[in-house]
Order: sequence, then C-alpha cells, then structure tokens
Amino acid sequence: MKIFISSLISGFEPLRDAAAAAIATLGDVPTRAEDFPASPDSPQTACLAGVRASDAVVLLMGERYGQVQSSGLSATHEEYREARDVRPVLVFIEQGTSPEPRQAEFIREVQGWEKGHYTARFADAADLRDRVTRALHEFALASEAAPLNEAELVARARALIPSRQQSNQASLWVVVAPGPIRAVLRPAELEAQGLRRFLLAESLTGDDAVLAASSGTSEVIRGDALELRQGQPERLVRLDEGGCVLVAQPAMGDDRRSPGLPSIIEDDVTAMIERVLRFTARVLDRVDPANRLTHVAPVVAVLGGGYLPWRTRDEAQREPSRAAISMRGDRDAVVVLTPPVRRRPALVHDTHGLAVDFTVRLRREIRG
Repeated sequence: MKIFISSLISGFEPLRDAAAAAIATLGDVPTRAEDFPASPDSPQTACLAGVRASDAVVLLMGERYGQVQSSGLSATHEEYREARDVRPVLVFIEQGTSPEPRQAEFIREVQGWEKGHYTARFADAADLRDRVTRALHEFALASEAAPLNEAELVARARALIPSRQQSNQASLWVVVAPGPIRAVLRPAELEAQGLRRFLLAESLTGDDAVLAASSGTSEVIRGDALELRQGQPERLVRLDEGGCVLVAQPAMGDDRRSPGLPSIIEDDVTAMIERVLRFTARVLDRVDPANRLTHVAPVVAVLGGGYLPWRTRDEAQREPSRAAISMRGDRDAVVVLTPPVRRRPALVHDTHGLAVDFTVRLRREIRG
C-alpha cells in the first residue's frame, strides 16, 4: 500500500522520519512531499495528487497550523480535506502541546470526524513509530477481512431503485449502501422488537422523520429487510441485514405553499435529501455502533414525474402560472456523485453539501 504522510515539514522532520520508518517496516510505501521529484506543478498540487494516489493517509498534528495558502487553509489542512471523504485517515496528535488558535480549530474538525478515523496521541518520535505501526497493522487486517468494492456498493444501491414507478405520483428515492459489504444484523436481530421500535420512532417522530406521523404504518419483513410502508401518499423505509437504508417519499413533499401549477420544488428536494441522509446516519449508528461499515454509496432518484415542471420556490412565487421546464417525457432520473463512495461521517458532516450536489445533478438530468 501507498501511505501518504501529511504534516508540517519544518520542525516535524524526526516525526515524519518515524512515521515513514513504521510504514516501511510493514512493507508499505511511504509517500512524502520531500521525496517528490522536481515537477512543473506547484508543491501543493503535487501533494494533493499524492493524497489521491495513496491508499491511506497518516496525519500528524502538533501545535503549529502552518502557512495559509490561497484557499485560506494550510497545506496540511488542504491535504486532510482532500482525503477525508475518500481515503482512510490515521490521525496522530502530539501530546503536551498548546495548539495555535487555527490549529485548535483544525484539531476540532478532525475530531468531529473521529468516528471515521483511527485517532491516537503520541509522546515522541519513538512512541509515534510504535503507534503508526500498530494502526497500520490493524488497518491492513481490517481491509483484508472486508475489502471495499466501490463499484459493487454503487450497484447494490442502484439495484434497490425500481425500474419503473409503481404509482402515478412522482417520488423521490434515496438509497445509502454502506460498505465494506457485510452483515451487521442477524435475521433474529432484524425481527427484534427493539429495532422495530427504534426504526418506527425515528421514522415517525425523530428529528429527521421521513414518514408521516398522522398516517397508518405497516411493518413487514420482506426477504432480508424490514420495511415500513405508508399509503396515500406512498412512503417507504427499508433497512436490510447489511445496513443498507432506502427511503422513498413523494417528490412534491407535504408542503403545498407554492402557488400556481403543481411542481417539483428544487428547494424541497434538497431539504428532503438532507433529512434522509441525517436519518440514515442515525440508523447506521444504531445497527453498526462499532463502525465496521466505514463507507457509504448514496444514490438518489426521481421517478414518475414526467408530467411535472421542476422549479425553485422563488420561480414558483414569481410566476405561479408559468409552466416552466418539465421533465423530458417519462424519463426517470437516477444520479450518483463523483466520487460515488464517501467516508461514512460525510452523512453527518457534509450533509448539506451532498444534498445540494444531488439536487443539482437531478436538475441537470431532468431539465436536460
């Protein structure tokens, strides 16, 4: 494996050497900015490319933040942002230091994503070498036991979206397939009353409820999944033994404030996607508290809305009687992002960004 070492360079030379030695001891390849050959690209462009080409990142954090780049972040902070959604990050924080204000903020950001990272503190270079060796060994064992197949995750999510809409009402489908693929619920656990009560409570009355509390809800085990269903309008919550979560809702939502012609309102779509992603994060925390499912592949679709215009709320209020641009015939829109697989903490820490990106992809697909 290629392991990128991210940290300040000046003053961190002994620590970077210790991390590189630990990586090499396990037969992996350490990648460091100081080892890059001469290139016409800027040093930071080369470093970000090194992050993308790595299998994991070792992040060393001390008291200094480093020089701020044109992005408004330090080089190390840029490297971390580049890695956190798509690469495992092993974080090592130096003990007995008083971080600068910007560095303290950076550390808080990293610790906010701690559930998605291995995190440890170290005393000196020798201690760091031992801790990096141990962390990489555990990471390698976990990767061998349950390798991540990103294409398989995306295919699994897409397969849960029906090929054609079952009703004449436009619906929004959000599927989150977690990985590496493994069973996190046994068949008996899927039938347990405690899980049913949790899923029903979160779906109906949780902070990000995705079912209507005023509607009747049916519960059924279908195959390897627990389903909660409501009709008129049709809604669905599905959780399977692998932790895959599916939520289907009316694409127009419950909000009828928009004047004029019935429309799919872009602002509402973003809000619904955001709510489902937060709901999914809580479900995964319940069924996989040990965080064995480290990545997620979200897929979003709008089905059966060929007769409805797509508008923003502002457009609907300015010109309520104008038809706007409708979907192209009966074409359904099924979209993924680039990259399609993210680190699981993105469901909590990048919820709004993911929802906005999905909405933009849907609008492009629908409006053409």
